Amino acid sequence: MMRSSGLPRKPHDARKPTVRLNRPRKDFGGGLVGMDTALAMKNAMVFFFGILVLGSLGAALVFGYRYVTTTPALGLTEITITGNMRLAYGQVLEIAGLRLGQNSLGVNVSQVETALSHNPWVQFVTVRRELPDKLFINMVERQPSFWVRQEGQLYFADAKGAIITQLAPGDSASLPLLDIAPELADQQPVLEAMVARMNQQDLPFALGQMAWVKFTDTGQVEIYLDALRIRVRADISNWETHFRRIETVWRDLKLRGETGQVAAIEASGGKVWVEKRQKRGAS
Repeated sequence: MMRSSGLPRKPHDARKPTVRLNRPRKDFGGGLVGMDTALAMKNAMVFFFGILVLGSLGAALVFGYRYVTTTPALGLTEITITGNMRLAYGQVLEIAGLRLGQNSLGVNVSQVETALSHNPWVQFVTVRRELPDKLFINMVERQPSFWVRQEGQLYFADAKGAIITQLAPGDSASLPLLDIAPELADQQPVLEAMVARMNQQDLPFALGQMAWVKFTDTGQVEIYLDALRIRVRADISNWETHFRRIETVWRDLKLRGETGQVAAIEASGGKVWVEKRQKRGAS
């Protein structure tokens, strides 16, 4: 066929149809499922084996703990208590819940310290265990310095006047009775300092010689010495200076052998007065 231009027309190439071969396809699905199942079984076995091992170890630890905390081989053969003066040895054991023969590792040291600390007489306590069979208890007790009367009952009180505990039947002690006027309730530091000086024997009279100690609403401290039958008074303000002057006067009276004639000594306003005892039969 000729184009209008006179050039011959090229015939179209006939395309061959695409031939598809039906080749068999590889099936990987079944193999992967089998591998996943085997891995899961292996992991499960490892997990259950680990649980079994941990359970066995836990049971062994529990058994071992129960054994060492109950075996008579670790029974207490010695319980040493130091620092106890008010509380007897048996009382300390009873409060602490201890006994000889008790397993040493079965004793909870913290619980023993807590139980003893709750006793009103105990100020401080430490407990130390020494394996295999010893226990050491070191305690500091509160020291009573006075009796205090409240609502008709007598109580032990420390050097600050703070109550320790109520007197119980059978309690015996020779302590002065403390009486502080409500207006002077903040004078505990002064009282404590006085007691410290008396215990150090820095004064001509000791705490044990006093029948009572009063902090009066007039701003004075008044002391009555029972055995000597002498009343001592001093202003609370600048009390240390007043007490030194009383001590000087007391030494002078003692040198002259006149202490038996003294009924009262008072220091206030920078001066010291001595009141002599009236002779019997004097009007």
